[in-house]
This record gives sequence, C-alpha cells and structure tokens, in this order.
Amino acid sequence: MKEITLRGIVLSIILAVILAASNTYLALKIGILTSASIPAAVIAMGVLRFFKGSTIHEKNLVQTGASAGEAIAGGIVYTIPALVIVQYWTGFSYWHNVCIALLGGVLGILFSIPLRRVLMNEPTLKFPEAQAITKTLQMAENKEIGIKEMLTGGLVGAALEFAQTGLQVVASSVQGFFAMGKTLVGFGMGFSATLIGAGYLIGFNVGLSLLIGAITGWLVIVPILSGVYHLAASSGNATTDAVNLWGNYVRFVGIGAMLTAGAWTLFTLLKPIGKGIAASLRSINAPKEARIRTEQDLPFPYVVLGTLLCGIASYYLLQILLPIAGLNLPASLGHWILAASIAFIIVVGFIFASITGYFSGLVGVTASPGSAIVIGGLLLVSLILRALFEAYHISFSHDLIVNACATVIILISIVTGIACISNDNIQDLKVGHMIGTTPWKQQFMLLIGVLAASAVIPLLMQLLFNVYGIGGIMPHAGMDPSKMLPAPVPSVLAIVTQAVFKGELPMNMLLVGVGVIAGFIVLNVLLRKRNMKLSVLGIAMGLYLPLSSSTPLFIGSLIAFALQRIAKKRGIASPQTQRSVVLACGVVAGAALMDVALAIPFAISGNPNELSIMPERLHGLSVVLGLLGILYIARMFYRLVTR
Repeated sequence: MKEITLRGIVLSIILAVILAASNTYLALKIGILTSASIPAAVIAMGVLRFFKGSTIHEKNLVQTGASAGEAIAGGIVYTIPALVIVQYWTGFSYWHNVCIALLGGVLGILFSIPLRRVLMNEPTLKFPEAQAITKTLQMAENKEIGIKEMLTGGLVGAALEFAQTGLQVVASSVQGFFAMGKTLVGFGMGFSATLIGAGYLIGFNVGLSLLIGAITGWLVIVPILSGVYHLAASSGNATTDAVNLWGNYVRFVGIGAMLTAGAWTLFTLLKPIGKGIAASLRSINAPKEARIRTEQDLPFPYVVLGTLLCGIASYYLLQILLPIAGLNLPASLGHWILAASIAFIIVVGFIFASITGYFSGLVGVTASPGSAIVIGGLLLVSLILRALFEAYHISFSHDLIVNACATVIILISIVTGIACISNDNIQDLKVGHMIGTTPWKQQFMLLIGVLAASAVIPLLMQLLFNVYGIGGIMPHAGMDPSKMLPAPVPSVLAIVTQAVFKGELPMNMLLVGVGVIAGFIVLNVLLRKRNMKLSVLGIAMGLYLPLSSSTPLFIGSLIAFALQRIAKKRGIASPQTQRSVVLACGVVAGAALMDVALAIPFAISGNPNELSIMPERLHGLSVVLGLLGILYIARMFYRLVTR
C-alpha cells in the first residue's frame, strides 16, 4: 500500500507553496483564510491519476502536507505585519521570519500528537471539513470528481483579477456618500472575484453576519457620528469624509466588537474546552495502545526531544529578536524575561493547541475563532508587561512603547503559529483516522509542508508590502492608499497593543462595539428558537472590514445559499454541489495567485498602475463591467450545479 512516495512529497511541496501564496494575500486583504485541504485534495487527485498505482492514502498525504501552507500563512501573516505597523520593523527580515514560522509550525505539529488520540474519538466533535475531505477523496476513487472544476475556477478568477488589478478595466469596488446637512449617508460594493469565491465557501450565516456588521457600521454608526456628534472632518468630498470617519472611529468600534465576540465565543465553549485540555493532559501518561498501523504516531520520546530542542532554539532566537535592553528594566531581569518567554511559548502554546484543536473538531478550521484566542493572549502578555513597567516606575516613552509592543507581538506570533498548525493538523489527522492512513506519515508530511511554506511566505509578504503597503504603512512615497492591503488581524493586534501601553484605549468607541455585539448576542438567543443563528464574530468583522471586502463576501455566500436551495428543491445529487465547492476554491486560488503574480512587475516598476489601460472618464463603464463579472460568476456556479 503506497502512502509516502517521492512524487507525493514533490507535489505536496509545490501545493504548499501555491496555497501559502494565495492565503498570504487573502489574509492581508480580508483577514480570512480559506480551507486549503479540499483544493489540495482535488489537485492531488487530478495529478496522481496520471500515475499508475496511486492510492487514496497517497492523495491524503499530499493534501496533508499541502494544507500546511494555509496554516503557516495564518500563523505568521496574522501577526508579523503588526511589527511593521507599530514601526519596529521597516520590512520583513527573511531569516527572522523563517525561524518564527518554523518554530511555531514544528511545535504545533509536536503538540497535536498527544492530542490526536483524544480528539479523534471525542463524540461531540463532528469535524465538518474532515468529513468533506474524506468524501471528496472517496468520490475520486469512484471517478466522480476531477480537476476540471478547479482549473476552470482558477482561470476565471485569475482573468477577472487581471482585468481588475492589472488592466483596471473592471472596477474592484464602488462607493458613494452624500451629505444631508452634517449627516453622511451612502454605501458601497466590492466586485473582487477572490472575495466572491471566499464568500461561497464561508456559508450564508457568516456572509449575512458580515453584511449586518457592514450595514451597522456604514448606515447606522457613520451617520450618527457625523450628524449628531459632527466628527467628520470636512474635505469637501462626502465619500472621503465617510471613509476617514470610518478609519478614525468606526474601526475602534469594530475592535471592541471583535474582542467582545471573541470573549463570548470562548465563554460558550468553556466546558468543552476544559474537557479537551484535561483529556489531552491525561493522554500523555496513558498506557500504550496496541501498535496497530493506524495508531502509530511519531514516538512520544521524539515529541519530548523535539519540544526540548525547540525550547533551546527559542532561547537563541528570542535573544536576537526581543528588544530586552530597550525595555529599560533592570539588567538582572534579562535572563528571567527570556525564561518566562520560553515558558509562555511552551505552556500557553500547548493550551492554545488544545483549544484550537477542539475548536477545529467542533466547527471546522475556517469557522474556528482562533483570532479571539490570539487577541486574548496578546492582552494577557501586554497587561503583565505593563504591570512590570509600573512596578519599576518606568516612564512610557515612545521608544519603550515600540519595544514593548514588539516583545508582545513576537511572542504572540510564535504561539499563533502553534495554534494555527494544531487547528489545521487535527482536521487532517481526522481524515487519516477515517480512511486508515498511518498517523506518523501524516505528521512527517506536515513537517515537509511547514518547511516549504516557511521558506516562501516571508518573501511574499515583503513583495506585497513593497507594491501595496500594509495596514496603513506605505514603504514608498506616492503610493495609492486605495490599493493598500488593510491586514485586519495584525492591525487589530497593533492597535490594541499600542493602546494598552499608551493608556489610550478609546473606551467610548470600544464600548459602542461592546454594546453592539451584546445586542446581537441577545438577538441570537431569541433567533435560536426559530432555528436561526448569526455569527457574532462575523458581525464584528463586518464592522471592521471595508465595504470593498464585506459586500462581495456576502454576495458569494448568497450565491451559495440560493444554489443550495435550488439543488434541494430539484433533488440534485451531492456530487454536483461538491463540484461547486471545488469551483469556488479554484476562483479564490486563481484570483489570489494572479495578485501575487502581478505584484512582481509592479514591484519592479514601483507603480501598481503600470498596466492600467482604462481612462478615468470611463470609470462608470468599469463599474458596469464589475457588476457583469459578478453575474458571470453566479451564472457559472448555477450552470455547474444544475446541469
């Protein structure tokens, strides 16, 4: 029985790099990652069908290694850009970022090994994505699904993105506001193929929640702040004023909402989380099971040795990365700070791995509220460090605040890497558990994927930063702020960390966010009786994201919802709807990869408008073409599902 093969290793490395590239862009663009396992499984099936003797286990090992690209992207891209946003770094140092990604990735794999036996057999965990991946692999064995849908979606997504971002003949978004006295009123819409495809995958409840958050921010809070409190600076342009008002005020409402939504989500899952962590700790000293092939993990002594080596590596890496001298604490505390940092990485990293692993089994990789855990960990470290400064009566100068923020973000970046890998790894291990793949071989392939993704993501982040700018930071003068990548998650990390040390958390706006989410939580409780449920995390993200991101995500989810209703009404078999999911994955991957490819000539020329051919006077035509692009994507999905 073939499992690990040379061709499988090569293919998984290639796919890990591709998926890391597309998810790096997506994480910086909208702060959401798409599950990489299904497209990786489909591509593996399409490629390996040309080789004699390929097995379902070989294909599963390929997708296992490839999915590490998404997980590593989540770990490093969600956190490291915050170091640029707080202006501790002016760019992305390649080797420093590689080491951070590797450390978090390897520890995430090691920590998920003792978790596997506990979580695989936990009856409350349904592993929704593992079920879908298993079904996809089994369908491939019956020749029911292939690579055609992935390639079709990829070509369409890439073509539309090239027309939008490259040639700029198709608008990426449109928005308009007008003033009614002092009150600003208006709305907008995005046409991004990447986000429509991602919206198709995230589900209607999340998509609707994003739209509700966007409506609350732009159609309720912006008019109130401008009309009642007169907070909009007059630039002579209502749309510009509305965008500035959103950036200066509503964004903090979104942060307060995200913190509240994350805390609520964690609270509702405290009991299953506690059970998961307790069971994980008990499993470490549990007696060995019979050494059947399907229960063979990497030997536990290797886990202990690997963790010890990672701890030693952490000591030397943190000596280089942490600005300990810049914290102005007594020199005698230097080694204690390093020791406490390593203990934080190991202990909190394992706890986060347990929590995200449990989340993954409960709601899936994409829906797992990992960002809430990360923000909670960041606040914990920030408040501890601030208390230490106050205990030694250290004044909060600008340099101290920058160094303190950097210390917190670096530690959180490693822990986030652990959490993201565990979140992804547990789902892949469940697939292997269901079809009978050898666990240690999956863990080996994950190590290969982690190495490949860690090697390329720092290069991609620097490339995208040079071309578009990230999180409000522009590396060159004269760059177009409308094309900047907002990097929602690292921006939130940077803002919250700075606010803790400056003592400048805008409590009024944050409390508005708390109140908004509290209201939606109550509404959720009422809707539960009608079998309806909104995502409070989705609403909070909708408050934070620009309209160019939130609206196409909703449109994609609406297309999926409508087609699911049509398929159910007409009694259309599941393979057709499964193909539509693969098609959506292709649209997302193709469009995101086109953006990465365009970044290369844009970086060389220093001008992201280098390929533009649409005159400004024809902007209305480009908006019409954007609407037609959405209709074409919707028609493409409709024809696939109903044919």
